[in-house]
Amino acid sequence: MNENLTQMVKQMETGGSPVFPVDNIDIPEEVPATTATVTTAVGEAPSSGIMMTILTTSLSEWFEINVTRFSNINQVKVAIRGVDARKTLIMAVKDESGEKDLEGNDRRVLRVFEDADIHPVLDLPGMDMQIYNNGFRIINDVNGTIFAKCYGIRTGLIIVFCNAISDKLVPYEIVRIKKGEKDVDVPQSDVAAITAKLNDPCDKEALQLLYKQISKSVDELTTKQSVIDWFVEKQKEVTDINHHLQIDQVIIDLMK
Repeated sequence: MNENLTQMVKQMETGGSPVFPVDNIDIPEEVPATTATVTTAVGEAPSSGIMMTILTTSLSEWFEINVTRFSNINQVKVAIRGVDARKTLIMAVKDESGEKDLEGNDRRVLRVFEDADIHPVLDLPGMDMQIYNNGFRIINDVNGTIFAKCYGIRTGLIIVFCNAISDKLVPYEIVRIKKGEKDVDVPQSDVAAITAKLNDPCDKEALQLLYKQISKSVDELTTKQSVIDWFVEKQKEVTDINHHLQIDQVIIDLMK
């Protein structure tokens, strides 16, 4: 079994599976925060105008602690001459096709993450982790009200901060951090104001300009809440980080 796995890894290293080279993701530049920043313990409700600060850790250290939380992912530990296991993280990810092998086990595919020892993730327990061909997505609970959808790409981490409203994660701001950054400030949002807008009618024309794929369903959508519901269902089938980020940005624009 180890010999077969080693051979699979060697094949990956010579041109098999991707190592997630994502470039040129079109995300608007982060607007500088105007509120004072202080460090607040994660899980505490911050005072008005005060940001929380979350520490980061490396992907390899975080994954070692959190991997047992995810039924769709297993850690693969192999000894390969010349390969540092701290830097090169190998995962066996459940195939979404639902296929099984001859012994009835779920079919899994190997994914490799380079520089896992310096790739930043939030130092918070993971609620969910999904692996895509161009990176990964981790969902973290920040304080029970604010959640973070974290998209790992080659150059660092793109964090979409969300409010939990009506059992759905509603994005309100996107923040990017690069490798080597030790912490990130959590931007605050006016949850009451966002919630109040959910029953407002949606601008169908503007919506189609922002996201052309919604055109076939736009007649069924009446309120901003119905649009968010539609996008949440759509994201369940999306496997590309660029597409996820596009949808998150559309929702942010919709709720302004």
